[in-house]
Amino acid sequence: MKLLVLAQTPPPLHGQSLMVRTLLDGLPAQGIAVHHVNLPLSRDHADIGRPRPGKVFTALAAAFRAIAARRHCDTLYYIPAPGKRAALYRDWLLLTLVRPFYGRLVLHFHNGGLADWLTTRATAPERWLTRLLLGRATLAIVLTTSLRADADYLKPHRVAIVPNGIADPCPAGAPPPPATGFNLLFLGAVTAEKGADTLLDAHALLRTGGVDCQLTLAGPATDPALRQKIAAAGPTVRHVGFVTGEEKEKLFAACHVVCLPTHYAHEAQPLVALEALAHDRPLIATNWRGLPETVPPGTPLVPPRDPAALAAALARSQASPPLLCLQREYFLAHYIASHHITALASTLRLS
Repeated sequence: MKLLVLAQTPPPLHGQSLMVRTLLDGLPAQGIAVHHVNLPLSRDHADIGRPRPGKVFTALAAAFRAIAARRHCDTLYYIPAPGKRAALYRDWLLLTLVRPFYGRLVLHFHNGGLADWLTTRATAPERWLTRLLLGRATLAIVLTTSLRADADYLKPHRVAIVPNGIADPCPAGAPPPPATGFNLLFLGAVTAEKGADTLLDAHALLRTGGVDCQLTLAGPATDPALRQKIAAAGPTVRHVGFVTGEEKEKLFAACHVVCLPTHYAHEAQPLVALEALAHDRPLIATNWRGLPETVPPGTPLVPPRDPAALAAALARSQASPPLLCLQREYFLAHYIASHHITALASTLRLS
């Protein structure tokens, strides 16, 4: 197999682009030849998923490079769009141009909700074109069983489940949580859909109930109303913007709980969940998309958009924190990058 990977790598750094980088770095050691054509559609975090005319020209240039690479490759690897009209139209354009030159197509779903959107919001012509241009792939890869509806909608010849995996951020072992206080950490896009608004309300409920807790929000925040709400929350809430590297490690070391109250329509298997496990920090997450299958058994899962339930789960975590090392042991058993690459390579060889 000679794989043509038509996908974006960092920058910007986010879950999907990081997993593409992991694939490109890891598959050659597994005996799978890889040729990469970058698809740099997003300039920064604010540009991710945003319609912009310049993206059409970027997509066309990448398509022509992918066609030229057909002399070296026999399999096209592509990440389908979530349920967003502009992004789906981009898929139509790219696969109309590129797919006829490749005998095999591998679709790797790093987003959720495409089938829901096609079923409930797309027009009949949009559904027909999507099935025509993305349907009947040789292989479709999904991250969890609960996310396979998107793949099944397009009727691939085969569906495989391969969870994500990341490099161990704590090779020397995760530091224990602070001995005092109760520090909450939110990592990701600071948006209402990702649950930042719900978490702010839950934090306020905890404070009103007498729990002395601090909340740190790390990630880009572009919604003026949400930024104003953060500013109005007072000194027990801070927003530190996008973090990476040593700065992110310090935030994990300083927290007691990582909060994932997402109801993002296109959520799949957020890497922050894997990072939290690697740092041996308990997760308080929503019962949403791929999260129930990602977290360890017994992880508190709350309904989306429910500040009271979230506050109650956080209070229980403070009163009865999990034993040390349990979260990290689960990470080491399930989500190390080498495990992911080995499983991915085995899956690709069977296609």
